[in-house]
Amino acid sequence: MRPLFLYLLYPVIFSFLCVPLAAQKKSILYRPFHAPLQKGTIGDFLNEINARSGITIEYATGIFPVDKEVTVGSDIVTLGALLQTILAGEKVKAIEKNDKIILVPSPAPLPDDALLPHYSVYGIVNEEGSRESMSDAVVWEAATGKGAICNIYGYFSLALPEGKHRLEITHTGYRPRIIDLDLHWDQRTDISLSPREDIPEVIVSGSKGPKKNGGETIMPGQYDAYTNFLGENDAIRSLYILPGVTNVADASSSLLVRGGEQDENLFLLDGNPIFNPTHMLGALSIVDKTSLKSIQFFKSTFPSRFGGGLSSVIDVYTKDGNMQKWGGETNVNFLAASTMIEGPLKKDRTAVMASFRHSMPNFILNLFEKDFFSNFYDAHLKLTHLLNRNDKLTMNVYSGEDKLNLQIDNRNLNNSQRWGNRMASVGWTHVLGSQSFVTTSVNASHYYNLAGFIYTTYNDSTGIPVNSRSFNTYSSITHFNLRTQFEVIASNNITLRYGGEVALTRIKPFESKVDSTISIDPSSFQSSAPLPYKEYDLYAESEIRAGAHFLFRPGMHLSSFHFRGFADNSLQPRLYAAYRFSADHQLSISYNKMTQYLHLVTNPSLGINSDLWVPSTAALRPEESHMVDLGYSFKRKDKFSFSTDLYWKEMNNVTNYAEGKSFFINTDSAWEQNIETGKGRSYGWELMAEKTGKKLNIHFSYALSWNWRQFEQLNKGREFPFKYDRRHVLNLASTYKIDKTKDISALWMFATGDVFSLPERIYPDYDNAQQILHPGDLLQNYRFIYHFSGINQYRTPPYSRLDLSASFHPVRKKRYGFNWTAGVYNVFGSPSLYSYSLAGTLHGRSIIIVSKDKLFNLTPYISATVDY
Repeated sequence: MRPLFLYLLYPVIFSFLCVPLAAQKKSILYRPFHAPLQKGTIGDFLNEINARSGITIEYATGIFPVDKEVTVGSDIVTLGALLQTILAGEKVKAIEKNDKIILVPSPAPLPDDALLPHYSVYGIVNEEGSRESMSDAVVWEAATGKGAICNIYGYFSLALPEGKHRLEITHTGYRPRIIDLDLHWDQRTDISLSPREDIPEVIVSGSKGPKKNGGETIMPGQYDAYTNFLGENDAIRSLYILPGVTNVADASSSLLVRGGEQDENLFLLDGNPIFNPTHMLGALSIVDKTSLKSIQFFKSTFPSRFGGGLSSVIDVYTKDGNMQKWGGETNVNFLAASTMIEGPLKKDRTAVMASFRHSMPNFILNLFEKDFFSNFYDAHLKLTHLLNRNDKLTMNVYSGEDKLNLQIDNRNLNNSQRWGNRMASVGWTHVLGSQSFVTTSVNASHYYNLAGFIYTTYNDSTGIPVNSRSFNTYSSITHFNLRTQFEVIASNNITLRYGGEVALTRIKPFESKVDSTISIDPSSFQSSAPLPYKEYDLYAESEIRAGAHFLFRPGMHLSSFHFRGFADNSLQPRLYAAYRFSADHQLSISYNKMTQYLHLVTNPSLGINSDLWVPSTAALRPEESHMVDLGYSFKRKDKFSFSTDLYWKEMNNVTNYAEGKSFFINTDSAWEQNIETGKGRSYGWELMAEKTGKKLNIHFSYALSWNWRQFEQLNKGREFPFKYDRRHVLNLASTYKIDKTKDISALWMFATGDVFSLPERIYPDYDNAQQILHPGDLLQNYRFIYHFSGINQYRTPPYSRLDLSASFHPVRKKRYGFNWTAGVYNVFGSPSLYSYSLAGTLHGRSIIIVSKDKLFNLTPYISATVDY
């Protein structure tokens, strides 16, 4: 174990050495030299260099006209700049060897910047008026055709030849800025961009052309027209309209990606893992729009810094807080009320951002949802302190909890759920120099889940429950980690990223309890021994640009896992390559191996939110996936964008409850026996198109997919469809801008049904105790034995939902801005879940019960927002 800690130090040591090492290797062309002449022949200048610089320049007679007269400016301060000026247009090239410069013939004239020293202009791009750092801002130098894109912390570094340059800095929704530089050394230039007041409230532009990282970046306001859930603008819901993402009603996180389970999504809040990032059983995320900065979503390719999620990564960043003035935003709707306030504790030095959201009283929601009782809150506090130009400290604290009850016919409590997240982190970002950047953080995350479920043991002949029992379970998971990440920009075409992480996780399972009532007190459960494990991770990747058309990003993620006597080491190669064969068209291909050491097992008898996390063991091996993705993207500037992907994903060691062991009893020796592992695979075709205009914006996405599972003890070892094998998923959204202050929106979602199992044949249970001895007794009371010939051989009806909304956002006057939104969720009252089950009756027979569940029926809403 000790060597692993040493390995984590190597990137740290290397990064602090990389800047001075790079300086030692600089070309002799960088040496300062002031020519005593301003006018003379090429030979005169070369003789002066040989006599005064201490450097020898060798050349053969006749390769260029030594008697040609040239003039140099007084601003020439380096040897390279002088040589570039006097040899301009000559067919020569320079070779450095043993502190000499050898000039040799060349078939082509000397390029304009071939001998010029290159220096880095670097810094932070932030928002004017708040100093909030801006990710994805573009820094561009048109004369050389070179540019850089800011990382998530707003940092950029761009190498340019010595001399005068004009930089253009742009970002969507902000006014472009032009900066003139006279570059003779590495120069730090922090840049502020001012927001454009004429940007409309509704911004619908998901695709920004070919992505260098292979992922989607979603900014606040980008999909507001389609993410409004009963008045709450939930940016995470924007993921549901992307192809390959499925929204399911009976998964606690409600989000499945490319045939994966819900636990295969790695959700990070400011770099900290959150194990259940939702409220109201997945209907709403914990991310409050008022505190959101950006979301990065990966499903086709995974940068090497990520590990622990097979299917997707959702990387959420929140605001640092306004460094220059106080402001905020408040929203009130039928579902919840929220407020955010931010401002400087010390101007341009220390800022605070605090947000709070709480559900509204249930009687408002129960006007439309009579059997639904929910109570939740979010509290988020973030402090940011600038130590100096190069160092920034952040402290992040989050707490959230849900209490939810579902009733049947307003009589019986059917489900009681209580779960919550706690998160805290301290982060440090440091600008190492003109070409390197480092972030370090210490993080802690805690999640707990209490679920009670009443199940029916007998119904009367009409299907009304007359005998029920309660099954209760409680569990928690605590996670600590220390993470360091480095970014080194070796040149405009090569960027290196590497880092490491040490993590400790402690799972505390509890005994499940069968009772006559639902238990809501965690102390009433008998505790089992905790399940602690450690994980160590290292990663490295290079982003290489070959010319203007080709991008290549190889990477490797190494993880080491230790739980009790079990250890596992995993090498996870990552590869992403993109070829841009014109300004509008790009092809990409990627391969990713991912390893996941946490398994989320869901009790099939308990319904929703009956989840428990367990670690990998020698018997319960880590989950692994191998995925290949082939993509194509097209974008015509400001008008139309289109992208499509073909993918194939193989999964190993996916989990399932062992047949006949539905109830999960957490004893120290038996819990592994209740779970079995198997294989999975998923493949499909995805496409997305967007059309933007002055008045009308349209978004369309479609996914065609096949998703399979295979377990040795199930279905006679044969492959069967995954529970959420929805063959076709289609989303169509549109926004029409009536004028500058009003717009209307519609969202239609369609998906083919899920699969389920029912017996194909039934047999009477010949039971001596019940005097059922031969077929002639069939007229008496008897029970059935059910024969299943396969698993998931039937499919439910398709799902669809239509949402409508309209918003009014009057022109901002002075300090305050307002936005009013009204709409109808689930216009046709469509079910969100079909379930088929069997239950016994008092007369001994069994009946099939078909339920069409919808957490929210047709529900109108209104929302009011004020920002200040």
